[in-house]
Amino acid sequence: MPDLEPVTDAALSAHERLALLDEAAARHVDEQRPPNTLKAYAQDWQVWQDYTAEAGIPPLSATIGALTGFVVWLERGRTLRPDERAVPEVPERAAPAAPSTIERRLTGALAGLRHHKVVVDPEASRAAWRALKGYRQRLAREGIQRGRGKATMVTLADLRAMSRACPDTLAGARDRAMLLIGFPIAARCSDLANLLVTDVQPVDDRGLAVTVRHGKSTGDMVVPRRDSADTDPVRAWFAWRSGAGITEGPAFRRVDRHGNVGEPALSTTGVNQILTRAGVRAGLPYPVTGHSLRSGFATEARRAGADDLAIADQGRWVRGSRALYEYIRRVDQWNDNAAGALDL
Repeated sequence: MPDLEPVTDAALSAHERLALLDEAAARHVDEQRPPNTLKAYAQDWQVWQDYTAEAGIPPLSATIGALTGFVVWLERGRTLRPDERAVPEVPERAAPAAPSTIERRLTGALAGLRHHKVVVDPEASRAAWRALKGYRQRLAREGIQRGRGKATMVTLADLRAMSRACPDTLAGARDRAMLLIGFPIAARCSDLANLLVTDVQPVDDRGLAVTVRHGKSTGDMVVPRRDSADTDPVRAWFAWRSGAGITEGPAFRRVDRHGNVGEPALSTTGVNQILTRAGVRAGLPYPVTGHSLRSGFATEARRAGADDLAIADQGRWVRGSRALYEYIRRVDQWNDNAAGALDL
């Protein structure tokens, strides 16, 4: 990392050298962000610029009024840009944003401000987050749900049903492998889309070692072999890999109606569509997404008695993750309930 090597130019002062090193470090950190994260931040920053332009304030404003106003602007339904209104039927203003959307936009706007070296007053950001909390509470009081809500978790019974419903075709073998590897590694759609054949390796007769190298969270996991053909990831992986004749490159690829395997990897959207179709084939009463696998793994692992730290490591959650806590709480609220200890 030559850009991060100490600056030794004698003509520069110590403060100038430190400033150059800080700039190089900031660039280096930005380069480590996954492409999807960078794309999302760019979109959020564009929305922030739309807001500041409409409000008539400088783009690098970071006051209480600017940040809280951004939350309210999104809450009421932001004005769409002309390029977003290419279809005549599209209204000039978007529908009121869901709290989760505002949370993402605000996070992206704050990241953009800091990227432009704006010092954000902690009280200003706290005020914006309080405004968002108030919005959530108002929606709850009024019984209004905005956004898709949390993904419904895939249970073990649902996973078995989806695996059994996969057709006896090459595409069906791919779908089964995606399900039976994706569930025990708590995969997002992007994780499965970015997997390489060499990222999935057999380990003796014990199972598979899987490496997630690209995405929101990365890491190494192992997936134990299972006795049942409906749930064994090892048999599912080798059935797909040998049928597709692949030894390198993307692990999961498009298969056309004639059984021809494509060279490029499936897109994140393509993976999501395959998972959704798998749920439809199995007759599940909810749409299956990558996050359905992720939340289902955490919940079912906890129900089976797995430790929360082991779940976090397997699913690449940060230890103490709030999102993971919410999944685990689904089980613990019954098994470890303060009211249940009362002698009523």
